[in-house]
Amino acid sequence: MSSIPELAHIRSELIARFRLDQLPFHQRALRLDELVGLEGRHALVTGGGGSGLGQACCHRLAAMGASVAVFDHDADAAQRVADQVAQQWGANTVALVGSVDSWDDAHRVVDATVQAVGGLDILVNNAGGLFGSQFGPFAALSKRSVDSLIGRNLLGTMFCTHAALEVMIPAGVGRIINIASEGAKAPMRDLGLYNACKAGVVAFTRDLAHEVSELGISTVAVCPGVMMSAGLLQVLQKPDATAAIGTIERGFDMATIGRPALPEEVANVVAFLASEAGAYVHGTAVSVGGGLSD
Repeated sequence: MSSIPELAHIRSELIARFRLDQLPFHQRALRLDELVGLEGRHALVTGGGGSGLGQACCHRLAAMGASVAVFDHDADAAQRVADQVAQQWGANTVALVGSVDSWDDAHRVVDATVQAVGGLDILVNNAGGLFGSQFGPFAALSKRSVDSLIGRNLLGTMFCTHAALEVMIPAGVGRIINIASEGAKAPMRDLGLYNACKAGVVAFTRDLAHEVSELGISTVAVCPGVMMSAGLLQVLQKPDATAAIGTIERGFDMATIGRPALPEEVANVVAFLASEAGAYVHGTAVSVGGGLSD
């Protein structure tokens, strides 16, 4: 007979077959605000020094109680965000420098995260994006642009995930949140390679879920639409930003909500998914694009 009251009169073979003993019955006695807390958790955010979703995720996770490692290729930006997060939320933070598309850097930074904040049970693979010169037809892209886009937006997610799994698998716990894009679900002109990378992130997330779920680890992808980061607002001020503006405009017109998002709105969803409250969202791609792909 099961020691869990709700399962006391259910046959043991059925409990084992449907893993009923893994159901979080304790949640029934908790408020939602108790379930979304991240106290005692340790997070690594790649691209965390960026002016958009990276810094927003660092702030949201820290505000919910997590220790946060800010991983970025820009040392000054990583340190600035780490300092801001620590000051605003009283969180334990560390700034770590490296390139996500370097296998060695990814593994080094994960090891440094464990040493600095005491563990790693949340990985947010946020690093990515594209530069203004990388908007446009695929045929116009240089090999350097192709290599750079794939490295930042696909390989970086895979390298950092591989490094994180070396920590999470022995611990038997972990949550991996991969930032993809609504462009992974909806065709958008002049973003072919970028969207192909993000579609790869979604496929990677779904397939990885089958590998790691029985190891106590879960994966989920988040697909933002048009976000108005500080950097993008600066782009809109430039007189020569025609290509970027055109791409933003097409995405904006596809979204049924009628406005772009702030990065913090997407970070809200990331933080929820990192918590116990969002644990059953697994192996899928969550759209946070204001209806862009629907």
